[in-house]
Amino acid sequence: MSVNETDLNSFRDFKKYTIERADLVFAVLYSLLLIVGFTANCLLITVVRKTKSMHTTTNILLVNLAVSDIVILLWCPRTYSFVFYPIYPSGKTGDYICKMFTGNAIITVAIAGSVLTLSVLAIERYHALMKPMRTELRLTIEHVKYVVFFIWIGAISISFPNFSESNYSQRYGRCVCPFSLEYASLLRTHVICTVVFWGFVPFVVFAYCYFQIIRGLFLGHTVCAEAPSGNGDDRTKQRLAKLLISVTVAFYVCFIPYGAFILYIALEDRRKLISNQETLSLLLRVFEFLLTCSSSLNPVLYAFRSSNYPDGFKAISPNTLPSTPVDSHL
Repeated sequence: MSVNETDLNSFRDFKKYTIERADLVFAVLYSLLLIVGFTANCLLITVVRKTKSMHTTTNILLVNLAVSDIVILLWCPRTYSFVFYPIYPSGKTGDYICKMFTGNAIITVAIAGSVLTLSVLAIERYHALMKPMRTELRLTIEHVKYVVFFIWIGAISISFPNFSESNYSQRYGRCVCPFSLEYASLLRTHVICTVVFWGFVPFVVFAYCYFQIIRGLFLGHTVCAEAPSGNGDDRTKQRLAKLLISVTVAFYVCFIPYGAFILYIALEDRRKLISNQETLSLLLRVFEFLLTCSSSLNPVLYAFRSSNYPDGFKAISPNTLPSTPVDSHL
């Protein structure tokens, strides 16, 4: 369903956008998030790239996740978009700028890439730990680059409708997209399908894979049963499982409030949304910021859950040697 703004004339409508104090506050917060998250994710990528022993399928997928996080942080429109609205060009130029810079289209690609990468990680760990003898199911270092390629092809394909519906609106004086307060209820089907893909479908995959891993590792002790006796490889597998579960949980903690809110504004009566525009607009900004926070959390989780990344950073630092050998499994 495409939105024609002439069809909105019968509605009491949303107010035209004006720069508010909240824009400046969130711009500062996003700038800090960008500095921290961009630096941390770049360090993670550098550590893996320069440490040959870390060139594993899992680490390559984690690097791909870091790339998604960097794209989200760099293209986050809340950092700068409000500055351009007073001089925003109209017509096709304005629509192009909206699609590529001041809208959420690029971010939806990155989020879809993150979700697909996390799904592949969950499936890969499930096969590695639960079916270790089924080598034909394992993702090899030779094939992971093709998986990464198809992850991004899939992310772009899934996000394509968001590109077509992201445009500069002279009516609202800002760039709008299917996840904007102004359009969500008009593009209800698209919003619901997107949230289901981002949230519910991957959750089923994560829940099944990680429940089986948790049960095997910690409840039934059928996976890495010899770990308590001191086998280092088994302890590494346990740490890796905990790390990936932590990353997935962190993503959902940040995503669920945003996803639930987007569903709410898509399903709610438009007149109620208009009457509560100021409150809902502030809440949308808060939940968008929370979702973006997940892009800076992942490197922190890697640092706390695995000694390999801190050791890898020490190894590539000038005049510094790692205190312990860098583990090739993570």
